Amino acid sequence: MLLRSLHSLLQLPFFSGGANKGIDPNCPINIPLSCSNKTDVNNTCCFEYPGGIFLQTQFWNYFPSKSDLNETEIVNELGPLDSFTIHGLWPDNCHGGYQQFCNRSLQIDDVYYLLHDKAFNNDTSLEISGKRLLEYLDLYWKSNNGNHESLWIHEFNKHGTCISTIRPECYAEWEVNDVDKKRAVYDYFRITYNLFKRLDTFTILKKNKIVPTVDGSYSLEQIKIALSKEFDGKQVFIGCDRHNSLNEIWYYHQLKGSLLSEMFVPMDSLAIRTNCRTDDIKYFPKGYVPPFRRRPNKGEAYRGIIRLSNINNGDQMQGFLIKNGHWMSQGTPANYELIKSPYGNYYLRTNQGFCDVITSSSSELVCKFRNIKDAGQFEFDSTKGGDGYIGYSGKYNWGGDTYPKRRNQSPIFSLNDEQDSKTYVFKLKFIKN
Repeated sequence: MLLRSLHSLLQLPFFSGGANKGIDPNCPINIPLSCSNKTDVNNTCCFEYPGGIFLQTQFWNYFPSKSDLNETEIVNELGPLDSFTIHGLWPDNCHGGYQQFCNRSLQIDDVYYLLHDKAFNNDTSLEISGKRLLEYLDLYWKSNNGNHESLWIHEFNKHGTCISTIRPECYAEWEVNDVDKKRAVYDYFRITYNLFKRLDTFTILKKNKIVPTVDGSYSLEQIKIALSKEFDGKQVFIGCDRHNSLNEIWYYHQLKGSLLSEMFVPMDSLAIRTNCRTDDIKYFPKGYVPPFRRRPNKGEAYRGIIRLSNINNGDQMQGFLIKNGHWMSQGTPANYELIKSPYGNYYLRTNQGFCDVITSSSSELVCKFRNIKDAGQFEFDSTKGGDGYIGYSGKYNWGGDTYPKRRNQSPIFSLNDEQDSKTYVFKLKFIKN
C-alpha cells in the first residue's frame, strides 16, 4: 500500500506556464508545425530539423526476474502495477528514418549526480527540482535489464543529442544564463516525463474495459480504438512480444516551435506493420510468470556473413562485406557478429571492431571501433531461418559509387534520404553460419 500511495503522491500536475518558451520573443509567432515548413525559418533554435516527428514510447514489462517477488520488488523492477513505463522520446526525420548518437561531445555517462547538481535544485524558477525529477525517473522509467540509469543514459545519448532545439547554444535565445550541456539533459528528461503523464496508457485502456488479466485476451482492433479515442482520433503503434503479449505503445507527434515549448500535436502512426496478431492479444499483469517461462526479451546473438542483395534491382546477390565494412566482389567474406543491444536494435562486430555509420564521411559504414560506446545500432529485419536484412536509422538501402573488380574493395554508404544517390544501390543480407 505504501508504494501505491507513493505512486499517487508522485503525480506531476500539468504545467501550462512556459508554453511559449522557444517561440517568443525570438521566434516567429506563426511558426509552422514541424515537417510542414513552407517558409524559411532562419533561426534553427525555433524549428526542429531534420527531425520533427516525436515518438513518445512506453513499455509494459510484466515478466519479473524471479517468480517469487513481492509487490515492492515488482514495482522496483517493473514500475507501478497500474502504469506503463517510459521507453523514451525519439525524434524521427519527416520522410522516415532517424538520426542517432548525433553529437558525441554532448553525451553523458551519469544522470544521478547530474540531477543532484545545485543548478537544478537551488533555482526556484525551474518547474521541478532535479532531485524530484530523479524520483519520477526511478519510479516510471524502467529498463528491462534492471539497470535503469543505463537506459536513461542510452536514450539521451542516442536520441536526445539529436534534438536540434535543445543544443546548448539555443538556451541563450531564451535568456538562460550560464548554460552548459547539463540543462539540455534536465529538460529532455523533464519534458519526456511530462508528455508521458499526459498519455496515461493504463488509464486509457482501463476506461475502455481493457485491463491486465491472466486468462482473458483482447483484439488488436479493441486496443486501437481505445487508444485512438484519447489521442485526438489518431492511430498509435501497438507492439507485442514473441508471445503476442502487449508490451509497447508509440505515440507520434509533430511539434510547434522548440522542444521547450512542449507543444506536441498528435498525428497518425507512421509505423504501420505491427508484430501483434489480430486476435488473442494477452495483457498480463505485472509480476505474472507465464507457463512458457521464456523471457520475452531474451538477448540474441548470431554469427554469419553479409552479402549484397539486389544491386540496382538485379536478381542475384553480388559481392560481400569484408572485416572493415567495405565491399568486395571476389575473395572470402568476413565473419560478422550480430549482437542484440540491451534496449533494442543490434550491434555489428567483426574481428577488426564494432561498426558504425559515420555521418561526417557521407554516412560511410566503418568497422574499427574497440569500445562498444562508439558502436552504432543497426536494425535487423529477420526472415525465415534467422537470416535477414541489415538497416541503419530506419533505412535499409545501401549504396556505393564504384564496383570493386578483382581484389579491389569499395566503401559503402547508408542511404538515409530519398535524395541520396549512388551508382549502385543494394540491401545487405545477413546470412547465419
